[in-house]
Amino acid sequence: MRRSNMRTLAHTHPTLVPLKAPNMVSTHKTIQPPELDEYQRLDAILSLLYPSTVNLQRSQVIFGHIHSLRLLTLSNGARLLLKTSPVAGTPLLRHERFFLETEARFLALLGQSANPCVPQLYHYDPEGSLLGSAYLVRQYVKGTSLLELQSRITPEQRNDVDRHLGFLASTIAQNVAPAFGSLQQVAVRAGKRSWRDAFCALFESVLRDAEDMFINLPYAEIRDEMSRLESALEEVMFPRLVVVGFGRPSHVLLDERSKQLSGVVDFSSALWGDILMAEIFESPAPAVLEGAGMPLGRTKGEDIRLLMYSAYRLVSQITVQYYRNLDEPKEFDARRRLTATIAKMGAMDPV
Repeated sequence: MRRSNMRTLAHTHPTLVPLKAPNMVSTHKTIQPPELDEYQRLDAILSLLYPSTVNLQRSQVIFGHIHSLRLLTLSNGARLLLKTSPVAGTPLLRHERFFLETEARFLALLGQSANPCVPQLYHYDPEGSLLGSAYLVRQYVKGTSLLELQSRITPEQRNDVDRHLGFLASTIAQNVAPAFGSLQQVAVRAGKRSWRDAFCALFESVLRDAEDMFINLPYAEIRDEMSRLESALEEVMFPRLVVVGFGRPSHVLLDERSKQLSGVVDFSSALWGDILMAEIFESPAPAVLEGAGMPLGRTKGEDIRLLMYSAYRLVSQITVQYYRNLDEPKEFDARRRLTATIAKMGAMDPV
């Protein structure tokens, strides 16, 4: 199964398998894989990346994610992360159905810059011929999440991390596309000409997800405020690469000893839009803005857009709670914050 041009590798890193846009389909089909046991299937995947002298030593399941994650330890000492489509029957929001493909596209794009804080993509198979569903293999990022360490780091260490995250968000946003929208839409030239159209379509999608589950939300009020203030979205002129969940403490990994940033994971929410939509800019520390090269003050249009992005995230959080039957306290907190955000939007005049 090994590729004919595979070289014998003296180091522990696999040969990168480039992604080709025409092969990146949006529908993750479930197909019948070959009659192989789990380790044989995983070894078959590894044979696409390594010579036959390298084999799988250990496969460890990582729990707590909608996608199936496995940490693969190889005989040459390398460690890889295998990410596959959610288990069949997992309820997904509309935009979540494209998460795996979005992450693959993002990592393929960022792999060209070889940023040490962004894991390298080694292989993506949208057909899932070996596993029965779509999967990707990427570099494993060692570290402990900021969520676990934030109570054990000094203010100076936190400022260093925030400054680095701000710089990384700004670096990612230097990638510019010809249109706004999802990575899939823009790749097939189906993106939007304006950020207003792209963001309103994205927000409407999650509102429909909520309506599908008969979730009690102030839909009319949300849509009215969005329509009334949407002119602020027209200020965004360039479609920049942004990860909506960027900066979330559970996605930020630190070196346990130095408490420095070792990497960021989960880029499934990436899109072409406004850099301010990244979660880290909702209530940013001064060090974040410093690292991103942004002023401390905000314009009126930016304040309006930040409220709109906050409302989008909160509606998404509430909807996910229903789709996954998660804990009620998080839902109650999100509802409280959504009510406050809508009130702030109502107090704003359009730009």
